Amino acid sequence: MPNEDEKETSVTLTLVEKEKNERAYSDLLDTEELKRREKEKELLRVAKAKHFVVLKKNNAITDAKNGELSLLAMKLQDAILHYFQLTGQRKMKLELSSLRRKTGLQKNNDYVDRITSALAELRLPIPVRDFKTKTEEGEEKEVLFGITSFLGKILIFKETQHIVDIEIEEIFLEYLVSKAGYTNINLEISSLYRSKYGYKLYEMYERYYNLPNREGGENVGVLKQDIDQLNEKFGTNYSHPSRMLKGITRGLEDMFRVTGVLMICFYHKKSRKFVFSWARERTRKDPICRIPFQRVEELTLWIMLHKKDKVENPEKYIQKLKTLIFREEFEGIEEVYRGMLQQKYGMSKEEIDALKTPNGRYENFIKDPTHPSLFL
Repeated sequence: MPNEDEKETSVTLTLVEKEKNERAYSDLLDTEELKRREKEKELLRVAKAKHFVVLKKNNAITDAKNGELSLLAMKLQDAILHYFQLTGQRKMKLELSSLRRKTGLQKNNDYVDRITSALAELRLPIPVRDFKTKTEEGEEKEVLFGITSFLGKILIFKETQHIVDIEIEEIFLEYLVSKAGYTNINLEISSLYRSKYGYKLYEMYERYYNLPNREGGENVGVLKQDIDQLNEKFGTNYSHPSRMLKGITRGLEDMFRVTGVLMICFYHKKSRKFVFSWARERTRKDPICRIPFQRVEELTLWIMLHKKDKVENPEKYIQKLKTLIFREEFEGIEEVYRGMLQQKYGMSKEEIDALKTPNGRYENFIKDPTHPSLFL
């Protein structure tokens, strides 16, 4: 029989051992949690390197009759959907400065007001049909018709005025889940559009790029739309084709300026439809343009500035340069771009190397020229 001292010692040892085991278990949990977080960070880093600017946009949104939205509201919707795509969180806190950069807004005094006004547009009612949802009791039911909106809560608190709290409506997400198909939208490209026509035409081009057609064959893409369909797409109310064509022409010029893609449109009187067409490659590959899209126009002007030979048609030459850069067909473009960063922005080799991602693309940057007067 153990005496009282032995019992006390035994209990003490047991408590010490228990505490030791609990501490070891806690350390193990901390280690596992750290590993999990590091793994998540690495996965997110890889995802950003590969697809950071690509939004898989559900065709229920791409095909929506949302022409009443402003261009800024459409760009904000893309940025919010992209965040949801990366994180899976419908409730989010986003920096207003980040939204400004993602939508291509200039840094001035009114960008906060412009963003908040555009966010308010994303609370406009949206009719939804034919999808499944869960009731408050947890029962799954089929919806014949409903009204929802893209965003629910939008809040900016006084103590954190640079951050906006946003919540995507759950009903809207349930509706999206029920709709198959998506279109890849490059957010670096879409943020550069200056007109709603250009933005929507680019979206339409990506959506219907490989649409089968009888007229054009394998090498030409063709899409036909009547004036009512285009009014819904652009948020216009035109009854005369000539007025619609003026807006479309501006959009096509905007699209060519940004991407170098040439799309043609004409009005077919007999069928009363607008016919869009574009060259189509048999096996299309998304170009990995090494130069940030925000810098392509600046780079073409830089090349023009340092060209020794006189160019007879500067505008045509610049458009040709853009096309070559977008298609990765300009020999030595990386060296030219790095030279521009060194001479115009005073960047060191190490600073430029830091902008280069694992897939060979260069990230955009925010920095004023070292000697702006020399490069006007």
